[in-house]
Amino acid sequence: MRSSVDQPSPSRSGVQFQDQRLHAAVGPYGFTQVHKHQIDEFHQLADELIEGEVAGPDALWQVQAWTGRALQLRRRNGKANALLASIPLTEQGVEALLAGQFGFANAKREWVCGPSENAHALLSWGMAGRSPMDQAASLRGLLAVWFGVYCDIRVYARARSVPGEKLMSRLGFVPLGRPDGTTLLFGSTGFPHRIAEKLALRNQKTSEEHYA
Repeated sequence: MRSSVDQPSPSRSGVQFQDQRLHAAVGPYGFTQVHKHQIDEFHQLADELIEGEVAGPDALWQVQAWTGRALQLRRRNGKANALLASIPLTEQGVEALLAGQFGFANAKREWVCGPSENAHALLSWGMAGRSPMDQAASLRGLLAVWFGVYCDIRVYARARSVPGEKLMSRLGFVPLGRPDGTTLLFGSTGFPHRIAEKLALRNQKTSEEHYA
């Protein structure tokens, strides 16, 4: 695992997004992109599962429309049961995040990456699930997006709860203070290969037991 010293930092070139890579990463875990007619459903689930105030449907959709790939939903038996929100940031977006300015409610177009723009960092805004199985799918989905699409740039995340802070620690994130004055911001120090490998082995074992 990289240390905080040699963690990839935003560069002038960034990482070029490829739509098929994202679908290949999250598809196996049941996640699909959120479309406009689904934004109320996404907001309702986020409001139910994520601690603290959640941005409204219009604000969520604005960022989704700009980026083309920030929000994903997972369904089981026709019902939304897990979500992912991973926002690709421009260089200006990283500066805004570290200055405590970035959020869905006040997001600016120049802070987020469109489909043809290079990402300089990724903000894991939220991952949540109704059940332990759904929560595990969200974590696996995040790791798949991180490794399969954005492995060469830094990932940021906010923790609004003690369990969230513990998860950040397990994933090798380091605390970066509270730029917005309230929520603790974390930054990655490298991809957590060991945890990802354990999750992959657990997933394989579960599949083998299911089909045995």
